[in-house]
Amino acid sequence: MHRRSLLAAPALLVTARPVRAQWAPSRGVAMTVPFAAGGSPDVLARLMAPPAQGMLGQPVTVENRTGAGAIVGAQHVLRQPADGHSVLIAPIGALTGPLMVPTAPYDPMRDFRHVVPLAITPTVLVVRPGFPANTVQEWHRVVQAARPGTYSYASGGVGNPAHLAAELYRSMTGADIMHIPFRGSGAAVPELLAGRVDFSIIDLPTVAPMIAARELRGLAVGTAERIAALPDLPTMAESILPGFEAYSWVMWWVPAATPAPAVARLNEVGNAVIRQPDVIARGAQAGFVLTGGSEADAARHMAAEHARWSRVIRERGIRMDS
Repeated sequence: MHRRSLLAAPALLVTARPVRAQWAPSRGVAMTVPFAAGGSPDVLARLMAPPAQGMLGQPVTVENRTGAGAIVGAQHVLRQPADGHSVLIAPIGALTGPLMVPTAPYDPMRDFRHVVPLAITPTVLVVRPGFPANTVQEWHRVVQAARPGTYSYASGGVGNPAHLAAELYRSMTGADIMHIPFRGSGAAVPELLAGRVDFSIIDLPTVAPMIAARELRGLAVGTAERIAALPDLPTMAESILPGFEAYSWVMWWVPAATPAPAVARLNEVGNAVIRQPDVIARGAQAGFVLTGGSEADAARHMAAEHARWSRVIRERGIRMDS
């Protein structure tokens, strides 16, 4: 997916008129979330389930299957019949997880069809109170000029999107910064507020209240384009690092053998659901930028993300068990 169309997609979807696909489920559809209830993918799944049920004419349930990042949930979906009745709510971890273990349990490009891009969760560079920089350019100069290991960054754990975003920065600049992983992004915030960690390139919903209250200073966003929620913040790409993109996303995936008519209908439903006013409003409150698009759009976006993160993970030697 072209990076500009990714953020422009919500406006484009309003006028979309897809042709109704000739497939309907014969029983309930299960949406598997590979994380615990309450996380971003789970929130989006539960927003989407009621309208999807109305459009499909069968019960649509959300089930959480956690473990090994997103790997356990993805494997569960692969064990189900490839007939359109089992859908993975695929976060970025479903792509990056297999790249960070010694033996990949599945190939995220080969073993799944990537049905529809649903949403992205922007990341934002935030710095602790008192950090000696007021702009992203100043931050970049300070970090680049510091002695190795002087500055530290927080993440929600090894392989977490905040970890990968900072490692992408390291890969592009050679900065020698120290990783401090926590058990979830929420656990990193108090350490930033207390000044025990210097910065993080973290998902916006986690730190939006602190930015609004001026408890943490936001300097830039990790998306390719500026975002409506923080219109005054530049992107990392426009300000210091052309080509820098790091954010979370959510898609619908199904097993690769799922028939084309089922995939087409699910794509149609996914696009229609994220155009629902209630989903738009509540999704924005949860920090999502709703996207949408065709299966081909999803495939192009996946190819770009796979190329970016497989390179970073390989170059930086990132392993889930490290």
